[in-house]
Amino acid sequence: MKQIGFHIILIIFLCSISANAQLDSIQHLLEVMLTDSKLVHFSKGFKLEKLDDSIVGRNASSLTETLQYNSTIYFKENGYGMVSSPSFRGTNAAQTAIIWNGININSVFTGQTDFNIISPLNYDEISIRSGGGGVQYGSGAVGGSIHLNNTFSFKKIDTTELGLRFGSFATLGGSVSTTHTWGNHYLNVGVDFISSDNDYDYVGKNQKNNHGEFLRFSAKINEARKLENGVATWNSEYIYNDRNFSGSLNTVGKDAYIDIATRNLWQIQQKLGAFQTKIAAAHLFEQFRYFPDSEESFYDEGSANTFVSYLQAEVFLLKKLRVNGKLEYNYITAEGTNVGKNDRKTLATVLLLNHRVSKNFSYGLNLRKEFLNDFENPWLFSADAKWKISPRYGIRLNGSKNYRVPTFNDLYWYAGGNLELQPETSYQGEFGQEFSFGNFNVDVAAYYIFSEDLIKWIPGNGGHWQPVNIQKTTNYGLEAVVGYFIKLSKDQTLDFNANYSYTQAEDLEKKKQLIYVPFHKASGMLQYNYKKLAVYAQGLCNGKAYTTTDNSDSVAGYTVFNFGAEYKLPFEPNITFGGRLKNVFNTYYENVSFRPMPSRNFEIFLNFKI
Repeated sequence: MKQIGFHIILIIFLCSISANAQLDSIQHLLEVMLTDSKLVHFSKGFKLEKLDDSIVGRNASSLTETLQYNSTIYFKENGYGMVSSPSFRGTNAAQTAIIWNGININSVFTGQTDFNIISPLNYDEISIRSGGGGVQYGSGAVGGSIHLNNTFSFKKIDTTELGLRFGSFATLGGSVSTTHTWGNHYLNVGVDFISSDNDYDYVGKNQKNNHGEFLRFSAKINEARKLENGVATWNSEYIYNDRNFSGSLNTVGKDAYIDIATRNLWQIQQKLGAFQTKIAAAHLFEQFRYFPDSEESFYDEGSANTFVSYLQAEVFLLKKLRVNGKLEYNYITAEGTNVGKNDRKTLATVLLLNHRVSKNFSYGLNLRKEFLNDFENPWLFSADAKWKISPRYGIRLNGSKNYRVPTFNDLYWYAGGNLELQPETSYQGEFGQEFSFGNFNVDVAAYYIFSEDLIKWIPGNGGHWQPVNIQKTTNYGLEAVVGYFIKLSKDQTLDFNANYSYTQAEDLEKKKQLIYVPFHKASGMLQYNYKKLAVYAQGLCNGKAYTTTDNSDSVAGYTVFNFGAEYKLPFEPNITFGGRLKNVFNTYYENVSFRPMPSRNFEIFLNFKI
């Protein structure tokens, strides 16, 4: 690995730890505000799940780990810590939008986000919005969107949180986050890092995962200032990743990848009469260097700058009708060894409406129109409704038209780009039902997606992958989420939650299942709590997934279990320690062909709240 950044990162981390705040009692955020309020106000008829803080803390190695055990999203990884891409309702990675404080941060080059390079500890709230979100979040929000939000509050806060993690394969991690308020100011600053030799055994193969070392470092600043009739906010993030790419069962890993991303978002929200107005500007920067041989200095590289600005106004009429209008302009410029120099300009107009007809029934209508980019842009729309029929039963319904333009790699990649690609268009609908019986909750959703000109990278001649338009595809399936909580006694509780999905994603021309989309996926957790002790078991079950377009080859289905425990010291409840044994039964499994995942391994952690 390239070690040039490691010592700098370590120094920054140690300095951050040494700058501890004074001891104080824990202050709870009694009133918090999101920088992306549209997620709450205009998603009433969509399935929206928020991950609990304890879930994020236990699965903190990467966003992949956080979501694969706690959602219906399937992930394919080229080995642990390597490139990780999601399949949300059978769609591909570029059809899953990652939204950072309301801004789409999918890569300009690939149109997707590698979930293994994102630390879930950088965010105050992680939410999953299922279904089409193209109207609100633009190109790529087809299967669903993952929302990474930072909140702010002007209540009295003076806390610092520190965490240390250690595990198998020389894995070491740590995080520091400090939050303070004074007067009309809010400030949150934090860093997080993880490094690993990642040399796990291939179960039953007498081989190791060589050349798989990785290092991730991230830093954040979130600041808010109360104005006379509003608030000004600044969200900033820096991410550095240095990875050697491990080989497979049949190849030796030699290549490496270094990438850097910075994100800055400035917003001013102001109340003007009956209107809530917001003006925002954002700058996103991404840079990568790919080394065909990690021992050599030769590399391919690319970098991109994205500038986003928007003006929106929202009015709430008669305490029932919420209307939001937005004008957004994006300018992208990118240059790379294998894609040349290109740019793209997009102007978008958005209109969102939510009408709360009664306490138990509301509906929404949304429209979007884009201009200026290199393709013909259709009108996008969505409609949704939610009806609470009784205290124990409710239904929701939504439908949408969504859109994805080809990325710069899709069009311009020298070794496989396709200038003849057409943009994707998809239509989808969902019907959901929510049941509640005391402490037992069930959410069941059925969905259907029809796509035209789907862009799919498939293996071509000579082993090179290339993008093509698949004429027509359909995705349909069923999702179920179950939660149950019971109080066994004064000091004992039992908590259970589970997710299950059935996904049919078919190329209508070939009558075949799309690659790397398993028919079945299930995950869940059972937790027992006794006073300051929590003991839990996690399970993940993926069915087989085809790896070729003719469905002649596949990766086998597998089931993996993790056991864990954590304990809060009775004499100092602000200190928590615990651990987890992962892949307890030492199961051999792959979710990408010939790339085994880790053998049995452990991790331990120690957390402080000051």
